[in-house]
Amino acid sequence: MAEFEAYDFLPLSGALNPAEVGTAVMRIAQCNEVDPEDDGPSPQPADPLGSFLHGLLTTDTPFATGGLRVTDTATGVVLLPGCCNGLDERSDWLEVPDGAGRAFFGHDPSPLAERVGDLARLTVNAERPPAGPPGP
Repeated sequence: MAEFEAYDFLPLSGALNPAEVGTAVMRIAQCNEVDPEDDGPSPQPADPLGSFLHGLLTTDTPFATGGLRVTDTATGVVLLPGCCNGLDERSDWLEVPDGAGRAFFGHDPSPLAERVGDLARLTVNAERPPAGPPGP
């Protein structure tokens, strides 16, 4: 496993080394390590490894905390996912280019992506009004 700060973002890409892949899988498995409800999947196995992987292997839609971070390389402005947002909600981004509306990415702050004409506007905090019209 790779060294990583707790509660920090773990960038995912095809360039991860084996230790970073192990860290990503471990963090996703930890997010899904919950006792099943009465009508849910089978009970967790007694052995530690089986128990650790149980939620990841038996859940229909595994949860992965985090979300997608967007960085404007020209200005350095960063749109971070808010709390209560996860990688499992990444398909919400499809609402924007399809023109179906807005996509919210958690709160504190309240990041938002929306289509404005032919442009996609990314707002770091939707609770504050935009500073101006959408850029190029």
